[in-house]
Amino acid sequence: MKKTAITFILLVLLISMSITPAFAATSENDLEKVIISFEDSIDYQALEDMGAEIHSELDAISSVIATIPSATVMKADTEVSVKNIPEGPIFKAAAQQPSWGYQHIKAPSALKLGYTGKGVKIAVIDSGINSKHPDLSVAGGASMIDNTSPFTDGAGHGTHVAGVIAALNNTIGVVGAAPDAEIYSVKVLASSGAGTLEDVLEGIQWAIDQDMDIINLSLTTDFNIPELEALLKKANELGIIVVAAAGNIEIVDTRGNYVQNTSDVLYPARYPSVIAVGSTDTNNRLSGFSYRGPSVEIVAPGQGIYSTFSTIATSGHDDYKSSEGTSVSTPFVSAVFAQYKEAYPHLTNAQLRASVKRAVIDLGVKGKDNLYGHGLVQSLQWKVALFPDLRTDYWYSESIQYIFDRGIVTGFPDGTYRPESTITRAEAMTMIGRALGLKTDATKHYFKDVKTDSYAAGYINKAYELGYIKGVTSTSFNPESPIKRGDMAVIMKRVFELTSSGDSTFSDVDASKYYAEAVQATYENGIVQGYKIDNTFRPEASITRAENAEILSKSLKLQ
Repeated sequence: MKKTAITFILLVLLISMSITPAFAATSENDLEKVIISFEDSIDYQALEDMGAEIHSELDAISSVIATIPSATVMKADTEVSVKNIPEGPIFKAAAQQPSWGYQHIKAPSALKLGYTGKGVKIAVIDSGINSKHPDLSVAGGASMIDNTSPFTDGAGHGTHVAGVIAALNNTIGVVGAAPDAEIYSVKVLASSGAGTLEDVLEGIQWAIDQDMDIINLSLTTDFNIPELEALLKKANELGIIVVAAAGNIEIVDTRGNYVQNTSDVLYPARYPSVIAVGSTDTNNRLSGFSYRGPSVEIVAPGQGIYSTFSTIATSGHDDYKSSEGTSVSTPFVSAVFAQYKEAYPHLTNAQLRASVKRAVIDLGVKGKDNLYGHGLVQSLQWKVALFPDLRTDYWYSESIQYIFDRGIVTGFPDGTYRPESTITRAEAMTMIGRALGLKTDATKHYFKDVKTDSYAAGYINKAYELGYIKGVTSTSFNPESPIKRGDMAVIMKRVFELTSSGDSTFSDVDASKYYAEAVQATYENGIVQGYKIDNTFRPEASITRAENAEILSKSLKLQ
């Protein structure tokens, strides 16, 4: 059997723990709980050979949590890394201390516009949610803590978080910033508010397996855990937005000032794949207890936030409570992402993050800083179009939607379309190639200034072979130059075999110019228009991305 590379990772997260002496005192009958990670996929035969009892599988990172004999650990070769998993809790709820926040993030605007998080699945990885609370609707869930239900909440923490996100828009209590989002309770914290690494990892894996859209982590740990980082990175790669609390400072000096003993926020918020959330007060000032650092991405209200509540001491199921902490700020951000996810289901995680950041209220020094990140999160405040920088009632809106639906455009990495930006010759040929379904199987490369590995090379070469385009010279195409209105008319005439009466409509189109007949043909076929103010076409002007969308959509509708 092919030897499989295995890494045993027993995470030592207690400073006082010493690995070497502990191993020296063990016998072959002793068992140790470990994380076993494989390079490619989980090798069950290898696990059986080492006598492993599997407790849970972390498929997203090809790992398992298992118990194995100490002797197996000790016999591992020198390339194997061995560390201990602590048995006790290492995670805790970002502390709550005894809603205006709903107004500060302008949640009512989104609600009036109809953006309520409908259809968006949010995993609240926390202390459970009281599913019997009349102001909450829990879609499902799971408990990673043995012999407990995800639909009870002994700490009250998860229930409070759930209410900030999605308390129902009814006639009682409070209303969440995304009241129609689908909330899933993933219990990993006990009634004490503490949780183990194993349970948190299993909870995240569950969220991945259940195809959640958003993971809310209103919990923190002091420890940097590679497996936790890997699992959250994988979740992000799979399209799950991960939002986590920056953490609450718990050390106060003799003068009552909070003392932060690290240079950045706590984990898991510190990981790049995670959106780190800080807390602000009613005056939009950073809460004294909120962790600072370069990883802070955004802030949200986190003091005196009134929401749903429940504990083991609660006599009924309809309790509410005011709480504070970055754990309270985090669900506001998760809710806003639910609004954006509903409005822009086609955007990637990176595009959604960029869109939310563009809409914040910048606080503190101008631009991103270590206190407020990019600024105070804001709900959607207008009826959205396909991209965040478009509107539904602009002259080009329908055309951009038309070519987007056909896979011709996808927008920029930051989620914008940039309708007023000019379009290059390479970009134009790529869109035309996609619109026509051109195969990129040209027999040779024709232009020296078009890189062979360019995104547009295949389309440019094929269009040249088909006679749709010519170069600016016999060997150059000028791919990065803006395409002119006259040149686009020529291409459209060739591609769609347009004809015209021959008469020139526009005062600035000389009949002797190479593009004159094409401009008239595209005009008579309803593909282009001139400038009515002076009856010109401006053939030498560059085309914008909005104009290109109009030209392509109208041309395709002629077929």
